[in-house]
Amino acid sequence: MSFVSLASTFTFALLCGPALAAGAPPQVMNKTITISFTASGMAKSPEGQVKGFSTQISRIIYVSSAGRLFMRQRASEGRHSRGGDFGPGDTQAGKGGSFSFQGNRLVGVIPYGTGARQISVTFDSSFSSCTASVIEGHSGGVIRRKGPNGILYEVSSATTSSPSCSIQSGNAFAG
Repeated sequence: MSFVSLASTFTFALLCGPALAAGAPPQVMNKTITISFTASGMAKSPEGQVKGFSTQISRIIYVSSAGRLFMRQRASEGRHSRGGDFGPGDTQAGKGGSFSFQGNRLVGVIPYGTGARQISVTFDSSFSSCTASVIEGHSGGVIRRKGPNGILYEVSSATTSSPSCSIQSGNAFAG
C-alpha cells in the first residue's frame, strides 16, 4: 500500500468513520473482542539514542448490549508497561482512539503525536471468530509516539507482526 493510499485511509477513517458506522451489529453485542500483536522497529529517544524495540500490544474491547464500546489498552516492553481504560466518549488524540463498526468490520484509528495506527478486525458471518490487521502510518518518514516507559520517541521504522483476534461472550471487565 502506498503512503498516499495509507494517508487517505487514515484521513477517511478519522473524519468519516463515525458517520459511516451504523452501530454495532446485534451479533457482537455483549461480547468481548481481544486483539494482540507485536510492534517492532527502530526508535530515537529525546537524547538522540537510537535503539530497536519490540512492544507487545493488546486491546480488549467490550461491546455493551447498547452497542457502546469500552476498551482496555496495554503496551509492554521488558520491565515497562503502559495502558489505560477508555469509555465511549474517549476519542480525542491521546485517548482510546476512534473505533466504529463498518458492516462486519470494526475499524479503529489511534492517533499519535505524528502518525497513527489503524486496527481492523474482520468477523466471520456469525461473528463467532475474527481476524485482525494492523497498519502503522506516518508522514515524512517518522512516527512520534510514547513508548511503554512513557517517553516520546521518534520511530523511524515500524512493523507489526503476529496480529491475533478472539471474541467471547460476556464482559471481560465485569467482576
